[in-house]
Amino acid sequence: MRWAWVCLLWVVACGGSEVGAPGFGEPLDPVPLLDPFALTPVKAEADPFVDHRPAEFDCPAATWGPEGGGFEVQTGACNYAAFDQPLPMPVEVGDRLSILVWHDLLDSAEPGTAHLAVWVGTTVLWQAEVDIPAPSGTFEAVVPIASTPAADARLGLHLHNHGFNSWRFVEVDLQRD
Repeated sequence: MRWAWVCLLWVVACGGSEVGAPGFGEPLDPVPLLDPFALTPVKAEADPFVDHRPAEFDCPAATWGPEGGGFEVQTGACNYAAFDQPLPMPVEVGDRLSILVWHDLLDSAEPGTAHLAVWVGTTVLWQAEVDIPAPSGTFEAVVPIASTPAADARLGLHLHNHGFNSWRFVEVDLQRD
């Protein structure tokens, strides 16, 4: 019993935190919010980009899913993609989302534009457009959270483009000071 008290006093004297854990007021390491295995297709009524959805929507399960630690969509057979998942932890005002998306060489029989976006709850936090054709590339963004989403808010991903292209949502991480 005496040994337990000695250990407790040592922890208190060291600031009460585990070795390597941030103490009070220290920033946290980025926390992954994107779970490539938890994403599911979004129904039209819950899609913030429903006006982008083609009349003949076709995105078979074989064209999307976890790949290399991220979430990949092959647009050759998926003409429109909208997915969401539960948030694994609360997101608050002042937090930031770190977003990383990459794509292979973008090609199409006819020139076009790709559109991708990330949303939380009902708020679109980030979106980008890229002209097709285009060389392979990445999108990196850090986006502030301006309003706290509802407790049951979901993290959503959106993509549509023309042609046989490969896109990967690599990370959506929470940064908190």
